[in-house]
Amino acid sequence: MALLQVGAFELNDGVLSGPADFMQEQGNALVDAIFAGEDPIYNTTAHLSPNVETAILVRLQTSYAGWLGMKQVESWLGCASANG
Repeated sequence: MALLQVGAFELNDGVLSGPADFMQEQGNALVDAIFAGEDPIYNTTAHLSPNVETAILVRLQTSYAGWLGMKQVESWLGCASANG
């Protein structure tokens, strides 16, 4: 399979890659849950993608976006408590 990319995630010849910090904290466990059939979001939305590979990348990208948002909120809260 050729390169397939969704946002920050790529699948190239069967090798999945994405932001290392996200993958370590949450992404690898999410991939495991998807393959085990235990991710309810993937299970209910995968049919909307043109293929399984794209569905996995879309799920990772949406999870990553939420993760980035939470990191930003944590940073804001940390700054607010340090200034308060």
